[in-house]
Amino acid sequence: MKKLLLVLFLIMSVQLSAKELISLRGNPVQGGILICKTDSSIEKLFLDHIEIFIFENRAILGFDRDAKLRHVLTFVMKSGEMITTKFYLTKREYETQRIDDIPPEYLEDPTDPDVINRIEREYSTMQDIRKNIHNNQFIYLDDFRIPVENGEVTGVFGSNRILNGITVSPHNGLDIAAPKGTDIFAMTTGIVALTGNYYYNGKFVLIDHGGGLSSIYIHMSELSVKKGDYILKGEKIGEVGSSGRSTGDHLHWGAGWKDKRIDPELLPEMDDVFLKIQKR
Repeated sequence: MKKLLLVLFLIMSVQLSAKELISLRGNPVQGGILICKTDSSIEKLFLDHIEIFIFENRAILGFDRDAKLRHVLTFVMKSGEMITTKFYLTKREYETQRIDDIPPEYLEDPTDPDVINRIEREYSTMQDIRKNIHNNQFIYLDDFRIPVENGEVTGVFGSNRILNGITVSPHNGLDIAAPKGTDIFAMTTGIVALTGNYYYNGKFVLIDHGGGLSSIYIHMSELSVKKGDYILKGEKIGEVGSSGRSTGDHLHWGAGWKDKRIDPELLPEMDDVFLKIQKR
């Protein structure tokens, strides 16, 4: 009996002495994000040899639609010790969406010089704002939610699109059809980085969630927020519409991590922790 108690004590001692250095939870798939929780003893974090911001022991890792499957995670302890591990994403297969009844003018590039200049100005402004988001080291986000209740998904992330028989670039967001005026809510906490009424986007809201993560809400009929507003998860930011280059009332909901396109539909269902690294 004494031997058994001694063995149990030793097992418990080993378990208690194990220190969790890092854990990853989220969507380990192409188009997903991972929330990284780090121990305070970790000073720097690298994904594929590129440094990732750590804010209050949290970091965000994002992966594009066609991201490679094998990745290297390296972290440097305050003691100077360096630890490296590998992990793998799950490959995704994307559907093909074919739509044959789109009015031709919605697919043609504008030729009016004034319109072209407007589009170029809007694109430049958006790029400048996104650079600031990519470099924001603060992290505001909470859990995630779908921005429109009781809507119908009409276009999914990553789908290969054939419009009026013409192959166009893959869809980079989630389309949710809903009646005009339906409330739109922020997917998680953040700061409004930009609003506007652009040629392609129509009325939109771009939110910076920190750590390189952003979300955008396009084709709105009304805006309820302005640039610089601090927005909580679930707070109303506007209403569904069909402004900009749109053929009907819906919300185009997009998400991005730095220059990667993220599947927003995955976010409200973040998986449990799939990787932990401990040190005894």
